[in-house]
Amino acid sequence: MKNSKIKILSIAFWSLVLPLYAISNSLPLDVKGKVTCNGKGIPSVSITDGTSIVFTEQSGNFSIHPGSDKEFIYYSLPSGYESPIKDGIPVFYAPIDKTVKGQHIDFPLNQSKQSQQKHAFILWADPQILDMEEFDLLEEVVKDVNKTIALFTKEIPVHAISAGDNVFDRLNLFEKYKQMISQIKVPFYQAIGNHDMDYNNRSNELSAQSFSVAFGPTHFSFNVGNVHYVVLKDVFYYGFSYRYIGYIDENQLQWLEQDLQSVKPGSTVIVTLHIPTIYGESETAENYSTTLSNSVMNREALYKILSPYNTHILAGHSHTQWFKQAAPAIAEHVHAAACGAWWQGEFCVDGTPKGYTVYEVNGDSLSWYFKGINADKNDQFKLYQAGTDTEFPDCFIANVYNYDPLWKVYWHENGIFKGEMTRYWGKDPLAAVLYQPGKNKKHSWLSVGETYHLFRAKPENPNAEILVEVIDRFGNKYRKALR
Repeated sequence: MKNSKIKILSIAFWSLVLPLYAISNSLPLDVKGKVTCNGKGIPSVSITDGTSIVFTEQSGNFSIHPGSDKEFIYYSLPSGYESPIKDGIPVFYAPIDKTVKGQHIDFPLNQSKQSQQKHAFILWADPQILDMEEFDLLEEVVKDVNKTIALFTKEIPVHAISAGDNVFDRLNLFEKYKQMISQIKVPFYQAIGNHDMDYNNRSNELSAQSFSVAFGPTHFSFNVGNVHYVVLKDVFYYGFSYRYIGYIDENQLQWLEQDLQSVKPGSTVIVTLHIPTIYGESETAENYSTTLSNSVMNREALYKILSPYNTHILAGHSHTQWFKQAAPAIAEHVHAAACGAWWQGEFCVDGTPKGYTVYEVNGDSLSWYFKGINADKNDQFKLYQAGTDTEFPDCFIANVYNYDPLWKVYWHENGIFKGEMTRYWGKDPLAAVLYQPGKNKKHSWLSVGETYHLFRAKPENPNAEILVEVIDRFGNKYRKALR
């Protein structure tokens, strides 16, 4: 009887204590801190835990109550300032210590030494390193990027953004990757790609653990000059094998709505993510069954949020280059891979050289050009002799890497202007030969990809001298002769 009474009292005690213990552990965390520059507080800086957003007071102080599932407190870099850099990565975030209820985090910023009204940035996608040997090949890309950056005057600040797939499922290579990009000496922001994720974890919520240890939050924003930059995670892992879809979760959409409340409608907003929101340059290439992992399923929700702004979406994933006007005020740029065809050739599966894109900003306006590795800035297309494409044996071919509908592709035969070449959906002739399915020793699955930036024309005289002139949307002219 005595033991029974003790047991009853014990049950009663823990029935009271355990709920109180649970309540105490579910109390919101309290993080306070200050954003400063040279010891002086900076007001109106956006502070977030990835879901809710607060702003610093006039003194630079802030207070935020992050959710128990949050990993970081971070800020949206205000225009005119720079974040500290470590291993090439801007440190705009701090981990939350969940062992204490109250935590103090200060964020010291640096004043930008240059005006940011004019600035530039490099966008690369899919360096996708598989092993240590490929870092030697990436170093070649890094050296080329440094040469491009050196062309800008000291008055022009430059940063860089990766559109993801920094490694090829070898998450232990993140640290070596950071060592490599630290050689570029500019702030280098990172988006997460499908090959940067933990697929041994059970859910999407846990899929970015390794990435976050290396690079910080997977969605964030920052400001440079008049431009608001956003980075999002659009690879959604649904917890089964190596399976994912292009999808932006509700938490990010709500966060983005809050984030953009501080941005004046009509402003230029640049959004970087890994998977393109729309798959393929050609409407004929659109196929729902093949785009679950190649485009963003809930893109219309994203477009609605971005509709008040002059938006450029920057993506990778496809190892091809293309441009598409996703909506009247939303342009999408899909970038050729820095690794080309997974480091198995000097160009991507659509014939675009391995490379990156250079963006130049002047106030609210944006211009850009594709830059192939070890290639001249003016090398924007290549030509093939008639008969190279077996589909059109009587036509010579032009592959215009960064073409968009505002470009013009003209040709001349023996000095006589013949008009525009005909655009068509097809395969780059050289890529079709070198990337035959099943022929690659390192990656048996590697194959040529189709593209819509091919052009053809049939000369009257097969032996004529052919001149092709390409004019981009900014009025720059590029010419090549085919003899």
